Amino acid sequence: MRSPHGKITTFDAPGAGTGAGQGTDAVSITPAGVITGFYLDANSVDHGFVRFGDGSIVPFDGPDAILTVGISINAAGTITGHYRDATTISLGFVFRP
Repeated sequence: MRSPHGKITTFDAPGAGTGAGQGTDAVSITPAGVITGFYLDANSVDHGFVRFGDGSIVPFDGPDAILTVGISINAAGTITGHYRDATTISLGFVFRP
């Protein structure tokens, strides 16, 4: 995240893996600085997250998900994205933390 004054803030979601290809991907940000995206854990499983302006991060997963990706967040804080369930069917979601 880059502030209006040029400062870049780095962060990792709790539980993000540190191996090759693992870690945290920020995908969308609101004007207030709330961010959504996904992270790949040490078992190579994707989870969604939301990072609030105070720096707190809340992970989330779709119901019975084996993969969850937060794709977009609007100014009201509503997140959309997709997840795959145990049968590997892709499903969309709307989430308001």
